Amino acid sequence: MKILSTISQVVGLLLSLALLAILGAVGWYVMRAQFEQRAIEARLAAREAQVQALQNDLETSRQQIAALNKELEAKSLEIQRLDTALRLLKVDHRVAQIDVISQQGSEATKDLTTTFSFVELDGSGKPIEKPRLFTIQGDMVYVDALVVKFSDEAVEVADPLRATSFCLFRRVFGEHQQPKDGFPLDPVGAQPAAYRAGREPSDFEREIWSKFWHYANHPEEASKKGIRAAHGEAPFQKLVPGKRYKVLLRSSGGLSFSVEDRPIQATDKTM
Repeated sequence: MKILSTISQVVGLLLSLALLAILGAVGWYVMRAQFEQRAIEARLAAREAQVQALQNDLETSRQQIAALNKELEAKSLEIQRLDTALRLLKVDHRVAQIDVISQQGSEATKDLTTTFSFVELDGSGKPIEKPRLFTIQGDMVYVDALVVKFSDEAVEVADPLRATSFCLFRRVFGEHQQPKDGFPLDPVGAQPAAYRAGREPSDFEREIWSKFWHYANHPEEASKKGIRAAHGEAPFQKLVPGKRYKVLLRSSGGLSFSVEDRPIQATDKTM
C-alpha cells in the first residue's frame, strides 16, 4: 500500500510538472506572439509615419512649385513689360518727316495744290517704311493723331513703360478737306510702326490701342493704368517749297512741328 501511495504521489508530481511545463510553454508562446505583434505594430506605425512625412513633403513641394510657377508668371510679365519699356525708351520721341515735293497753282486762282511725302523715322533718322506721297488742296496740312499721356507720378518714379507718350498717326489732310476724307496712316487699333522694332506688341500696348476711346471716356479706369490723358491731336503747318518738316512727339508732351531746309535731291534738279 505504501508503494502504491508513493507511486501515486510521484505520478501526481510528474503530472503537475508536465502541466506547469505546458502552461509555461503556452505562456512563452503567448508572450512571444504579443512581442512580435507589438514589433509589427511598431514597424507599421513607423511606416505610416514615414508615409505621412513623405505626403507632407510632397504637399510642401507642390505648394513650393505652385509658388514658383506664380513667381515665374509674374517675372515673365515683368520681363515682357521691361522689354516693351526698352523698346519705347529707344523711341523717346516719335518722328515723322514731311518733305514738300512741289506746289502747283496759286492761292489767287484758288487752284493751289501741294504734293509732299510723309515718312516715319527711327531713332537714327532712317525711314521706318517707304515714304508715301500725298497731294492736298492749298498749302496747309493737318496731322491727325491719337495721343496717350501718362501721369506725372509715373514719370517721377521713372517707370520706363509709362514715362513716355504714345502716339498713333491716324491721317493727314488739307484745310480744304474734311478730316474723314483725309489720307490714312496708322490703322486704328494696330501697333504703330515706330513701336514695332520687329517684335510683337505687349498685352499692355494692345490694350492701350484697342481700348483707346474707352479710356478717353472713362478717366477713372484710365487713371488705374497710369494714363493722364487720351485724346486726339491735329497740329497743322503751312507747307513751303524747299522745306522739310518734322512732326515730333516728346516723351511727356504732345505733337509739335519743327522746320528746316530740305536738302536738294537729284530728282529736284530735273523738275
